[in-house]
Amino acid sequence: MNTTQIVAPFFGALLLEVVHWYGLRDKLYQQKYKRALRSPGYWLITVLMIALGPIGALIIYEDATPAGLLIAGAAFPSVFKKIVGAFIDKSVKLGSGDEQAAPPLSAYFSA
Repeated sequence: MNTTQIVAPFFGALLLEVVHWYGLRDKLYQQKYKRALRSPGYWLITVLMIALGPIGALIIYEDATPAGLLIAGAAFPSVFKKIVGAFIDKSVKLGSGDEQAAPPLSAYFSA
């Protein structure tokens, strides 16, 4: 395994996060996203996903091309986020929605 193969899935995971926040660019004024941007817990989870997802890709797809590893590196955190997000309580709460801050784990997987 060469350096390009090792770096590719990490770049894929980082690219996924950049695209995620670019997609939210018109919503960043909302309190939900302002809280997430200021939350150390949220960013810790983000860094862990960017680091651990690609490690999974490297373990499973060790003989893949750099392009395949880039895609797998982005896919691992995305699939994991969707799986966990499916089990997070999304019950509707009336009001402005700013009364209670979501915990960082919930905020990451529901954003």
